[in-house]
Order: sequence, then C-alpha cells, then structure tokens
Amino acid sequence: MRIVDEIKRYYDCRYLSACGAVWRIYGFDIHHRWSAVQCLTFHLQDQQPVLFKDDDRIDDVLERNENMNTMFLAWFEANKKFEEGKNLTYAEFPTKFVWISQQKQMETKKAGL
Repeated sequence: MRIVDEIKRYYDCRYLSACGAVWRIYGFDIHHRWSAVQCLTFHLQDQQPVLFKDDDRIDDVLERNENMNTMFLAWFEANKKFEEGKNLTYAEFPTKFVWISQQKQMETKKAGL
C-alpha cells in the first residue's frame, strides 16, 4: 500500500501567478473582497420593492418608503442632470457613474475608481 501525503501534493502542485505574488508581497487582501460586478435593479413604474418586517406598522412602512429612490429611478434622474449620461444605456451607465447607496443617487465616477 502506497502512502499519499495529500498536503505535500497540494503544495507541490500549487501555482502562484505573478499577480497573486505581487498582491501577497504588498500585503493586499487576498480574500473577502467585494466583486466589481454590480447588479442593476429595475422595476415597473410605481412598483418599487418595499422591505418591511411582519410586525412593522403599515403607516411607518409607507412613510419610510414614500419618496425612496431606487437605482433605476436614480438612472432617470442622472440622465436629466448629467449631459454625459444621456447617450449611455442602463447597462453602460456603471462605466461612467457610481450608485451611492447611502444618498440613493448616481454620481459621476471620480478618477481612480
């Protein structure tokens, strides 16, 4: 019977690319990073999703969500506000603009983003 050292085999076959090596040398985070992919939400007119708990009062839910801006609605507003966004489709918009979730609005990307 042949004994296989699985740990040694793993390390012997492990490949570290140049990019991965640089990330490790400079001490950048290797794991727990957020993806650069952004999910674009959309909805029908006046049918924005509303989140609430079972025990929330309906008046509180309505008040909290009365003027809530969604990413899709912010896209329409940004098209009115920014000239450079008027020729971009919704899918192209994240190449020049970023969704600021705390402010519930689209802003132009700053240099380096």
